Amino acid sequence: MKQKITSIQAVPELPSHQHLFLNDTPFVVIHTSLVEKFGLRIGLEIEAEIIEKLIAADEVMRAKNHALRLLREEKDPLTADASEDSRPIGKPKIYTKNEMEQRLAREGFSAKAIETTIEELIHSGHIRDRKYAENWIIRRQKSNPRGKTLLKKELVNKGIDREIAEQVVANVETEDETKVALQISQKRMKQYTGLPIHVAKRRLHGFLARRGFGSEIVRHVLEQIF
Repeated sequence: MKQKITSIQAVPELPSHQHLFLNDTPFVVIHTSLVEKFGLRIGLEIEAEIIEKLIAADEVMRAKNHALRLLREEKDPLTADASEDSRPIGKPKIYTKNEMEQRLAREGFSAKAIETTIEELIHSGHIRDRKYAENWIIRRQKSNPRGKTLLKKELVNKGIDREIAEQVVANVETEDETKVALQISQKRMKQYTGLPIHVAKRRLHGFLARRGFGSEIVRHVLEQIF
């Protein structure tokens, strides 16, 4: 059923928006660009379906603008120290698909608007889960080393697709992982001073396993230390 646009009024508190009236009844506040895009004018009769598309388009625009502000303004707290990451200090945070979905949901955007926004951000390169995962591993291995198993688990818990997590973690060289495990084990051994060898060995084995190092690497490290 068509309804007639009887008034289009400015919104003082929202200069970029206009208030649309249908059959003399306040209907919706929409962005001025949508008024121009759809050729809305007083006297125009429009279908309910078109009205729904207007509302949906407006919400997607607001969701995307909010997402772009987050990407532009927020800094990654894990990169406050340039030594933790190869990126320059103050570079905007890289969001995962999952993180951005949560942020938009907290703002009250609908599931459909969020889905459309995420698709556009991925297509434009603003959301790059693989790059996020690669940076996460670099930071972890420099500040708080982990084995491949735990690295993959952490990435998946942060919303990274399991396949992407596995591919990125697979790029960690086994030789490098063994070196990291040996380095943190040597530091850990200071806590085991005075303990019987079999006790220290058991504790170190558990420590490395909890850090996500595989059994082969754990075995190799224990052989090196004991």
